[in-house]
Amino acid sequence: MRAAVVHRFGAPEHITVEDRPPPAPRTGEVVVRVQAAGVNYADLLMVAGRYQVKPALPFIPGLELCGVVTAVGEGVERFRPGDRVMGAPIHGGCFAELAAVPAEQLFPAPESLSLELAAQFVVAHGTAGFALQRARLAAGETVLVSGAGGGVGLAAVAVAKRLGARVIAAAGSPDKLAAARAHGADETIDYRADELGPAIAHSTSRRGVDVVLDTVGGAFFDDALRCTTRGGRILVVGFASGTIPRIPAERLLLGNIAVLGIGFGGVLLADPAAARRVIDDVLALHAAEPFKPAVGGRFALEEVSKALRALADRAVIGKQLILPSGR
Repeated sequence: MRAAVVHRFGAPEHITVEDRPPPAPRTGEVVVRVQAAGVNYADLLMVAGRYQVKPALPFIPGLELCGVVTAVGEGVERFRPGDRVMGAPIHGGCFAELAAVPAEQLFPAPESLSLELAAQFVVAHGTAGFALQRARLAAGETVLVSGAGGGVGLAAVAVAKRLGARVIAAAGSPDKLAAARAHGADETIDYRADELGPAIAHSTSRRGVDVVLDTVGGAFFDDALRCTTRGGRILVVGFASGTIPRIPAERLLLGNIAVLGIGFGGVLLADPAAARRVIDDVLALHAAEPFKPAVGGRFALEEVSKALRALADRAVIGKQLILPSGR
């Protein structure tokens, strides 16, 4: 089979495409013929050797897929050959024609999900659903979403709207904000052109927001903390800015503000049953009002480096897809 392979940690340009032996399923595993693989910021970290899981070299990156089951290992009862599945294997392997995935990290992919949506659903919509569940978001509350032009950001906008929230989307370009509006954002803020504090004060009549879903970190987190109302919740999803913020605890105390870490990958690994409940809940939202796929580009296996570079340069709207069979 053909696969993208990392032989040394570093820049995505080091990735090569090679012929590799096809995987055989071990106990508890499923082999999936990959139809599409989602490209995530975590892939950049894994390729660089900075992800929470550091695989032995050489390895095949790729942390999200949609495809069809070709074989199942001993002990697997939830799937059989021919099943359409989606998943986010924590150890990677998805940038290939075939991937061996732990069955617990896979989900049935209903026909109501297009290939484009299924290939990004577990990471983007799963993370958004898990985050907003942890926040105990109530209908009528106001949610501020940073990085709202990315895959998780756009999914968060869409999920929050279906849960009855008012959504303010923040991103760094007019095109990204237009995408957020297309996915349901009520208001938008270009944080490269406007100061967040005055914009939120104007938008909320100085009350502040109830929930912040932050994928950016850095200075945005600091500004968002000042914009959070008393009793508000900040959801730490990622650090796309490259800077991990340091939290001033006195602000949390004075405002009764909760900061919650959101790592859906950890749930997939440690509590698969809880992860299935999250995905089922978000699929129910999709059944009531279908989500729109947010595809920022389609790439062949030979273009994995190009796709990751675009993501590193923050030049992507939505989620990029790797198509092993070609574009």
